[in-house]
Amino acid sequence: MSYEAFVLTSLLILLTPGPTNTLLAASGAAMGVRKALWLALAEALGYSIAISLFVAAAGALEDVPIALPLLKAVAAGWLLFSAVQLWTRPATPDRADQRGAFSRVCVTTMLNPKAMLVGTVIIPDVTIGQAQAVLTFVVLSSVAGAGWIVSGAALPAGLRRYSFKSAAVIIAAFSFAAAASAVQG
Repeated sequence: MSYEAFVLTSLLILLTPGPTNTLLAASGAAMGVRKALWLALAEALGYSIAISLFVAAAGALEDVPIALPLLKAVAAGWLLFSAVQLWTRPATPDRADQRGAFSRVCVTTMLNPKAMLVGTVIIPDVTIGQAQAVLTFVVLSSVAGAGWIVSGAALPAGLRRYSFKSAAVIIAAFSFAAAASAVQG
């Protein structure tokens, strides 16, 4: 895959709604752009760790049939846990909630199926170096993450107060989808 095709594919992946993007948009809505913008770095950190690990383990994962379903099950559990936490969050987060948001976004990103897809399927197929591909994806994720945060903050005030509850429902749905996928193999 050429560099240009990789960038376009990466942007499509990053702009597709998912658990991390849902968290970022909800945080933008609840905290505002200024307080939530640093969460784009949590996304970048999560992707850099996860994708690097998946790139390194891509060959070994193919030989362990239980690896993928197990990773999906772990992701499903984390997403359900996150959904419950979001459901109980106040509409306007306090400082502790804001600090916890960084780790929640980072871990959710590390367990995001997009990281597995990029690290095991897309990056091994690029014509550029793998390190450059990971770095490019991480930079693009920061920009896309900032876009999701701004999008959440742009919601009408009447909707923003329900951002965490809405995100909890969406992330719970992603959890159930991941669990179903894990059971199917």
